[in-house]
Amino acid sequence: MQRLYDKIEKMNKPIIPILISCFFIFSFLSCNQKKEQKVETTIIAQAEMKLDLLDLQQKNKLGKDTMVTIANDPVYHKAKKYKAVNAIVLIKNEIDITKIDPKNTKIVFECIDGYKPEMPLDLFLNAKPYLAFEDVDALKGAQWEPITKNENEMNAAPFYIVYPSVSEKDSHYKWPYNLVKIYLEPLNQSTKELFPTKNKALESGYTLFTNKCLTCHAINGIGGTMGPELNFPKSVTEYWKENELVDYIVNPASFRNKVKMPTPGISKQQSQEIVDYLKYMSENKKKS
Repeated sequence: MQRLYDKIEKMNKPIIPILISCFFIFSFLSCNQKKEQKVETTIIAQAEMKLDLLDLQQKNKLGKDTMVTIANDPVYHKAKKYKAVNAIVLIKNEIDITKIDPKNTKIVFECIDGYKPEMPLDLFLNAKPYLAFEDVDALKGAQWEPITKNENEMNAAPFYIVYPSVSEKDSHYKWPYNLVKIYLEPLNQSTKELFPTKNKALESGYTLFTNKCLTCHAINGIGGTMGPELNFPKSVTEYWKENELVDYIVNPASFRNKVKMPTPGISKQQSQEIVDYLKYMSENKKKS
């Protein structure tokens, strides 16, 4: 009998490390599968938070159209009439916002020209916004009246967010035209990566930049693409003279004829704060 036990023990010795190896392999594969499922779920969740407006229009899913009047349109600087659809109804038809906390969510507007403004979702939902798709005041044969800014002519097509009950002077509300996509993100997503955590004294410059510049310019790939990337691979502070950059931000038209960059309406001191923040970010470029 003892000989039989010894024989079994000898047989089991090589089996034990094999079983242990199998256990770790199974655990590793299981963890990887969970990670892949989590990534896939995140991608699906992000996709569900985006609206491709041209695609919805093609599928006739924009909703019921109506006529809206804007007493003093901030883009055309006069009274305007548009054919539009209710923007909130459109969003609710495509996104289940009951699963979202509006106070901790932002709505981002993506325009053809690279302009990328954003605002808090709860502010947007309470403003009774409309998605305009046709300019009633346009000349016969045209869908939109041209927009002229700094002697540059632009087109509002294909969509334009308008607010019949919001003052054109309230800068909290965004009026993006040339609009093609809308999506929802956590309120602090992306911009938290740009916060000057190593030097909080620069927070004022960071706030000014995010409010005045980020809709058109990106830092480390985060922000709009209407204007050039300001930090990668080279920071704008590395090839502009600092005093001239400060003056340029205050009044771009004093440097360039027919410049597309608007006058941001800030003081020279505020511009300096933005430049100080940009200098900080030049030492914190994204990793290639």
